[in-house]
Amino acid sequence: MKQSTSILLSSLFAWALFLGSPADTAAQPEAVRVRRIEPRLVDAPRYQVREGREDPSGRRDRWLEVRVQYERPEVEWLDDATFTYYIVLRNRRPAEGDREINLFRGDVNYVNIPRERGLQSAVYMHPRTLARYGEVERVAVVISSQGRMLAIASAPDTDERWWERLPPRTGYVLNRMQTPFAMINFDSFEAMKVE
Repeated sequence: MKQSTSILLSSLFAWALFLGSPADTAAQPEAVRVRRIEPRLVDAPRYQVREGREDPSGRRDRWLEVRVQYERPEVEWLDDATFTYYIVLRNRRPAEGDREINLFRGDVNYVNIPRERGLQSAVYMHPRTLARYGEVERVAVVISSQGRMLAIASAPDTDERWWERLPPRTGYVLNRMQTPFAMINFDSFEAMKVE
C-alpha cells in the first residue's frame, strides 16, 4: 500500500510539473503594457581609438531609432519575450525597380524580464537604408511570449493591423548589438537571447 501511494504521489507531482503552476504562465493579459513607441533620427556615438584611421570625410549620417517604453505590472518574471518591429518607409522618388512604400520587419528576443516600470527596447535602421528607401511613415511593435501575444502598439496610434497588408523585408531592422549604440546605456535594456 505504501509503495502504491508513493507511486501515485510521484505521478501527481510529475503531472503538476508538466502542466506548470500559475506562476509559470507569464503570458497573462497584463504581462506587458506598452507606454510609448517613438521613432526618431539619432546620431551614432563617436568612439575614440588610440590607433587606426578616422574617417576623413567626417560624415555624420543619422540612424533611425525606434524605442519602446513598457512596463511589466504583474508576474514577477517573464522568461522571454519577442518584440517584433514593423517599420514603413515611404520613398517619394524610388529608384527604378524599388517600391514607393516598403515594410520592414525585425525581431528582438529578450530574456529574464522583471516586473518593473520604465523598461525599454530599441531597434535601428542604418542611414543608407533610410537614404535608399525613404522617410518613416509609421512604426509598430507586437510583443509576444511563447506564441501568445502580450501587447501591440503603433505610431501613429491605431487599432488597425496595417503591417499585415504588405510583405515585409527582413534583415534591415537591427537590434542594438548590431549597431554602434550597443554599449550606450547598456544596463538600461534587458538581456537579449543569443541563438
